[in-house]
Amino acid sequence: MSDSVGSLIDKLSTCTQKMFMAQEDLYVVRKMTLEEFKITFGTDEGLIKLHTYFKKSMDLNCQRQAIILEIDIKIAEIISAVFGCCFP
Repeated sequence: MSDSVGSLIDKLSTCTQKMFMAQEDLYVVRKMTLEEFKITFGTDEGLIKLHTYFKKSMDLNCQRQAIILEIDIKIAEIISAVFGCCFP
């Protein structure tokens, strides 16, 4: 059974919150000087940490976009069913 609009909105809200929290790790970089950045992320361990931060944030963004597309499709299906219109 496909998801309802409500459950898709719930998924979107959860995903958006997770993405916001993941991006908090990246916002630390914004306040750093270049020297602080080199010290924090200039080692293999630091680069692994930075890669993990970016990957998590980007993965959640892709997931969020997929959910938004699901919502768009679901709404188009509902409109089509109610009004007898055809949507691609």
